[in-house]
Amino acid sequence: MPNWAEGVLKVRGTKQDIRKFLIEGLEALPSMSGEMARMMGKEVEIPNVKIEEDEWDFNMYSPYGFYVKGTRRAFIEGHIQWYFNDSHLEVLTINSFKQAWGVDAIEFAEISKRYNIDIKIYVFERGMEFNQDIEINKGEIIKDEEIKFDDYEWECIYPNLGG
Repeated sequence: MPNWAEGVLKVRGTKQDIRKFLIEGLEALPSMSGEMARMMGKEVEIPNVKIEEDEWDFNMYSPYGFYVKGTRRAFIEGHIQWYFNDSHLEVLTINSFKQAWGVDAIEFAEISKRYNIDIKIYVFERGMEFNQDIEINKGEIIKDEEIKFDDYEWECIYPNLGG
């Protein structure tokens, strides 16, 4: 069982590029029992993704969350709600992001390049007592910092998140 680095995934880009990332770059997860069956080589039905979209917002639902394609065990729990700002560059903030052990910035740099988006990630890992701060612009890793603490419980803003 891994420790989980949990926190926020932010995506910046045009409405079309972010939408393309959401639709093509995320995959609905099966139930926990379905995932166990898939790991044993059995065929598993993946739930349908429900998308509701209008001129103000984009909502994407999957009963068991989403896997971020192209990563080693990065997930989004719950559904995604995105309210448009009507600006050239939109920003989507996802508060239910997690990846096993820690975030691999190289995986997300490839995603950033593929979908022409910028990515910002900040996660908390309670078990190993570190935070990770990542920023990627159009496939280039601008920042990938591991933040350590002398007293994690006191100094970390969310010491109970992750782990």
